[in-house]
Amino acid sequence: MNIITEEMRYRKRVVEYAIKHNNNSLSARRYHTNRMQVKRWRDKYDGSWDSLRNQSTRPHSHPNQHKEDELKLIKKIYQRYGHEGLAQVYVECKKRGYARTYDSMCKQIRDRKWNKKREKTKKKYPKSKWKADKVNFPGEKVQIDIKYVPRECIAFDSHGIRYYQITAIDEYSRKRYCKIVDEKSVTHTARFLLDLEEKLGFKVHTVQTDNGREFINDREVTKKETIFELTLKHLDIKYKNTRPYSPWQNGKVERSHRIDQEKFYGRRTFKSAEDLIKKHQRYMNRGNNIARKILKFLNPNQMVENYFTEAA
Repeated sequence: MNIITEEMRYRKRVVEYAIKHNNNSLSARRYHTNRMQVKRWRDKYDGSWDSLRNQSTRPHSHPNQHKEDELKLIKKIYQRYGHEGLAQVYVECKKRGYARTYDSMCKQIRDRKWNKKREKTKKKYPKSKWKADKVNFPGEKVQIDIKYVPRECIAFDSHGIRYYQITAIDEYSRKRYCKIVDEKSVTHTARFLLDLEEKLGFKVHTVQTDNGREFINDREVTKKETIFELTLKHLDIKYKNTRPYSPWQNGKVERSHRIDQEKFYGRRTFKSAEDLIKKHQRYMNRGNNIARKILKFLNPNQMVENYFTEAA
């Protein structure tokens, strides 16, 4: 750093005057400072501007800093559970005696760049005035969407069949129920509804989807209701659509699909359709038992259990 400030110029004049007359008090009176300050500047002055520069006041250590065994614990747990999110890492650390806050743990991971490979550039999107509905209990609103299973992870001859994942996520507890199907159709999404409440473990009051043809008909073509909508009426479930071209309104299920791509489909290959369904079911069961920061470090199953325990 080569910038020379006015303060540094002032200090140099003070020090050089004191050296010239070999009298700190005389220099202090002339330049309106005190004798001890002149002495401190003179002691560290070696003829260079940098010796008169303000040094960092940041402490080299502090009494509450992380100890070596705590850092080893964080690193070990992060390497094992980091792919499941920092909230799960924090919960696992606490099980092993870690007593500090979540933010403190995250700071250690960032400062040591253990998450460097996981960091990605965040995309910036224009802000919307739309606000999400506030939910107060499990089943008040469930988002449903459908996702392509990537061809890259299919390591068997599927004879041209594409596979899809139908996903339902409860907005309150973030509990999910997913199913692999071999066709993107309104028939499969309607059948999916028949098992929805049993798999989630509570009554569903409202279902929200986008405007895909696997859910509703094109309103400009026909007003006729699909079997998906008729099944919702039969089950006494309210139906809500998102605004066209507004995926953020179904953001929880869209985000869960992105996580599935990163943590499941992007890391595995499947030798058969049965292998795909088996591994997917195991992944889904584990997902409902992973702690989330948004849930105050509880997992979705615990959120549901706690709600009905308190309600009782």
